[in-house]
Amino acid sequence: MSRFMQLWLLGAALVVGGCLGVGTEEAPVVQSAGNMGAVCGNKWELKRLRVNGEAVAVTETERFTFLCNLDGNVMGKSGVNTYRGSMQITDNGQLLWDTASFASTKMAGPDALMQQENTYLRALAGTRQAFTKSGGARLILRDPSGDIYIEYVRVGP
Repeated sequence: MSRFMQLWLLGAALVVGGCLGVGTEEAPVVQSAGNMGAVCGNKWELKRLRVNGEAVAVTETERFTFLCNLDGNVMGKSGVNTYRGSMQITDNGQLLWDTASFASTKMAGPDALMQQENTYLRALAGTRQAFTKSGGARLILRDPSGDIYIEYVRVGP
């Protein structure tokens, strides 16, 4: 093969290889401070839960929900039981719980589900920040260190 042909093939390979990488990077995930308008009025279903920085296996995520209204009234399902309470979210995403208003029903269920419920409710009570991401399709509640991290997906208004 002539020297010219080798150089031409090498150049063509570099051009094609360089073009293959163009546009293959994923767009960065943008996370915004939550506020009452962005968070409340939607139904959120649990997607993932981390406590002490470790993932917690939740078998039936549809059993764990979070809803609130613009007055700050919160309710949801926590596995077997339902919960309610009050909170506010500041414009910079700070989550302020009224701990005296927090209550849960006390029905019994399978041990594994009750353990998941207890872990979820303790984690929820420990959250202090709210964020939205994916254009408002996801809600993140967490503590400032990130040791507690609850991610929800929006499932309806």
